[in-house]
Amino acid sequence: MKRLQKIGLILAIVILVGTFFIQPTELLPLAARNTLGLLLAVIVLLVTEVFPIGITCLLTITLMVLFNCAPGESGTTSVPSVLSGYTNATLFFVLASFGISETLTVLPLSKRLLLKLMRTFGKNINMLLFAIMLCVALLSSVISNVAAAAVFIPIINSFLDIYEDKDERKRTARSYMIALPIASMIGGMMTPAGSSINMLAISQLESLVPGLRVKFVDWMLFGIPLAAATLPLAWLFCVKIMKPAPISRDKIQRYINDVAVREPLGKKEIYVLVIVVAMIALWILSSWFPVFNVTVVALIGLALFFIPGFEILTWEKFRRCVSWEAFFLMGTMISFGGVIRASHLNEWIAQVVFPSSFGAPAFLAVALIAFVTFVLLIPIPVAPALVTMLAAPLVGFAQTAGISPYMLMITLGLIAANCYLLPLDTVPLMTFATGSYGMFDMPKVSGPIQVCLIVISAVWIPIATMLIGV
Repeated sequence: MKRLQKIGLILAIVILVGTFFIQPTELLPLAARNTLGLLLAVIVLLVTEVFPIGITCLLTITLMVLFNCAPGESGTTSVPSVLSGYTNATLFFVLASFGISETLTVLPLSKRLLLKLMRTFGKNINMLLFAIMLCVALLSSVISNVAAAAVFIPIINSFLDIYEDKDERKRTARSYMIALPIASMIGGMMTPAGSSINMLAISQLESLVPGLRVKFVDWMLFGIPLAAATLPLAWLFCVKIMKPAPISRDKIQRYINDVAVREPLGKKEIYVLVIVVAMIALWILSSWFPVFNVTVVALIGLALFFIPGFEILTWEKFRRCVSWEAFFLMGTMISFGGVIRASHLNEWIAQVVFPSSFGAPAFLAVALIAFVTFVLLIPIPVAPALVTMLAAPLVGFAQTAGISPYMLMITLGLIAANCYLLPLDTVPLMTFATGSYGMFDMPKVSGPIQVCLIVISAVWIPIATMLIGV
């Protein structure tokens, strides 16, 4: 066991044991006290990776029952009540999204898009980075951030081989590998399908505000302008702060020509393209025709990739491409959201985290929530856990302050999905593992981006909320 894991295990045990020495109060009743202690211990276990994520999640379900976090009419917590997250539609959308992502990455469709953008923008090393960031952002709007970023790591590594000077290669690698996960997460804001965090925020909001439905196109009205405004700024910070080493246009063109896909679109690529375009169209139509449920459409689309004759996926491939860690984390966090509400812990968190009264304009409320979310992502770099923890308290705060809970929950979802101040989230960890940059190189770029995102969100989200009329 590594030193950090030992510290994490000891700290989690201390928190769990220490919970029983805290006297319940009117604001923090027994069940809420137990839920708070368990929540803090689980966050420590996740951050320090004491156990594999899946095991931590299954252990959490068990501890919810043993700690009696959500007592029902009988006075005890039942196993079905804490497994409710595993019957949530969002979880099955996440499951389907892994298969959809796999089909778009195993075929050269993403490479064709990148080459098109590289030929358009690849005039110099800086504009080439913009082409890569734009491509990964576009892909990330409909597939997993992890998959979108992962497909470009080998492409960037092969491009870096054209540098003869090691220092110039390292300098450029630092800029490109920092930019890649940032662009992926920014692109993930564009549609509900772009990130599991988006779907989790929608699920939490709809369960907390009965009768409310977040339409696919409504989310796009928030996410696309935010991404469109933030991505060029992110690129600018990357090239100005990290300064990739310049290289001749001839070498860039030679590289593009070398990696070009010579074959025309094959039958399988056309088949996948038709299905994906149809899925996006149906997702958009779901805004007016609820029968085209986002999860149902995703599951049907996934099934079509298994049709014999046009078989893109096999069951073995699908099993391997699914991130079961993400599956268990999402299911457990959705369950935790229900437990937080059932135990009334949300009322205590609302008192501690959010002001008791708020008379400021809507744009300041959005700026406050965005700032608090980014700050909390530092000690809690597990976005699903943070969204789950803050959802109910945030809706309660919004209703008390006379602010639209829709507006603040959309803010929480969009901001939490941009977890890249430090390379601790899954997406930036992939590029950090390449050794291209240090832990504290990323904040030099990501810090200013997050500040800009707070300002842009404070301006646009209240306007978009008014346009939707919620």
